[in-house]
Amino acid sequence: MSGPKQRGVALITAMLIVALVAIIGAGMLSQMNLALHRSGNIWQSEQAWWYAVGIENWLGKLLRQDAQYTEVDSLDERWAEPVDYLPLDGGALQGRIIDLQGRFNLNNLGTGNAEAAMAQFQRLIELVADTDTVTARTIAASTRDWIDADINPTRPDGAEDNYYLGLTPAYRAGNTFMISPSELRLIKGVTDEIYTALAPYISALPESTPINVNTAPAPVLATLAPNLPPTTGEALVEARSEEPWTSVDAFLQESAIAGTGDTLGADRLSVTTGYFLARGQITVDRAQVQFFAVLERADNGAVRTINHSTNVY
Repeated sequence: MSGPKQRGVALITAMLIVALVAIIGAGMLSQMNLALHRSGNIWQSEQAWWYAVGIENWLGKLLRQDAQYTEVDSLDERWAEPVDYLPLDGGALQGRIIDLQGRFNLNNLGTGNAEAAMAQFQRLIELVADTDTVTARTIAASTRDWIDADINPTRPDGAEDNYYLGLTPAYRAGNTFMISPSELRLIKGVTDEIYTALAPYISALPESTPINVNTAPAPVLATLAPNLPPTTGEALVEARSEEPWTSVDAFLQESAIAGTGDTLGADRLSVTTGYFLARGQITVDRAQVQFFAVLERADNGAVRTINHSTNVY
């Protein structure tokens, strides 16, 4: 090869090497920037998570203090006040404590009072989800079947493995207590619309629990007994806004439910609470962490976390 041609090839080779080095360098810089960005996001998410843990502990302390100074649990207490905005170092917090015993405990369907619980759940479904009686009865019976230990449907319109194994994808009934009320989405007859309507009024607690009438929303109160007018719940909410009930007996004296004591079942009612939901959102720069923590408060006021999640209760 002649001298000029060799010099030409050498020049092209040199230019190609320079171009490759530039491309590799740009790629490495891009990867480094991406890694730094990811590291920043991870650090912010970690910081937000630790903020959530700290807030969870603080809320537990608030509930312990409440147990020391009050004998009933009601919505006029400090723990029930939502935190709309609380500035933190590098971020902010929104959150609140919810009384889970003010909601209908789905796991009551798997206990000794299952029949009464199933009847109330059916009434609640009809009221808040605006369903027909057949659909509500199917969901109530199927939810009981999901929780009870056997594989036999409670009623012809219930559902056990034989129903769920025929679906695509197939799955089996839980046959144990629910951990989260979101499991209701798996139950025969439950649509997204029905679940969304029910979600603010249901819980899934690790034992059978009475309903705290001082914190229960109007639809839960209105479905405590059969044949109560839908307006009963609002009337009871208005009555307790003046002064919370200090006992179940005091609640049963309310004119809105006069004469219904036998069907209400005093053993299924309470004015105190042992289970709460701490929920909120932590924002740190671009990172956001939602937290849900189920807190159990013992009779002596001790509080412990029994379940927590960062996506759904």
